[in-house]
Amino acid sequence: MQNRRRFLTGAALGLGAIAMTGCRPINPDRLTSSANGFAEMDQKPAIEHGPIADSVPSSPLLDDIKQRGHLKYSGADSLPGFGLLSPITEQTVGFDVGIAQLFAKYIFGEPFLKMIKSGVDSREAALQNHTVDTVISTYSITPERSRLVNFAGPYLTITSGVARQMDDERIKVASDLTGKRVAVQPGAAEESLHREVPDAIPVRFEESTQCFAALQQERVDAWSANTAILNGLVGTDTRTEVTDIKFGSTKFGIGLPKDDETVKDFANEFLKAIISDGTWQLLWDLTAGKIEGAGSPTPPSIDNEDGD
Repeated sequence: MQNRRRFLTGAALGLGAIAMTGCRPINPDRLTSSANGFAEMDQKPAIEHGPIADSVPSSPLLDDIKQRGHLKYSGADSLPGFGLLSPITEQTVGFDVGIAQLFAKYIFGEPFLKMIKSGVDSREAALQNHTVDTVISTYSITPERSRLVNFAGPYLTITSGVARQMDDERIKVASDLTGKRVAVQPGAAEESLHREVPDAIPVRFEESTQCFAALQQERVDAWSANTAILNGLVGTDTRTEVTDIKFGSTKFGIGLPKDDETVKDFANEFLKAIISDGTWQLLWDLTAGKIEGAGSPTPPSIDNEDGD
């Protein structure tokens, strides 16, 4: 089946195409309500609740982090519920941001942190050349990535879902995606779609916001991603909707350089600490858990799975 698999990219669909959305009205009340809700997220209680390590072991990366005085991480600022720059507070808020803040606090006693944005296809390189210390940005654990970088975790396990144009009766179950153009990000979302619907046509975009825009503008038939991301973005728009289709599971981990096993063990101890003391649950409830339809995932077992 693999040799029959087809791919498209955003460029192949014409990124400059005029959006054909005039036939579906936007509800400004829904847009305003969702935008305000995301912008007003406050995860400070979870960060204040977070633990501090009794001691930080010595390793090349950890020694460098301690000497520098802050943690450099690859994150996102346009993903509601996980990492979104608030126009109200001018702070980036969300579950992934909170995990990064808590990890920095675990090291320093305070969340001394610097975000460096990197694309989906450049995260492994950013870790390998030490542009960043860690990637905490819905970074899915896969066997391919695990050959290039280390993962601590997982810190979140969530199912994949599908969004479509509002009331598009052609797409009701997963098999309806056969032969359809489906926006995905490279990696876990694309692989999960292929396992579930081998003859869907993946249309790759670098960012989830690009996938969402392609769906809004009817340049694709559907969009597949994890359910929290889908609900976070689709919740701001009345032209699209999240279906009841769910399949597979995605494990998000803390990405780390391959050349330092000590920091991976330390990061796993950090995750165990925030899960056992209730910080993880509090952070979820204050961020991604506020998204309608995102669900209430159980804190995962920190098992160091490599995505097999």
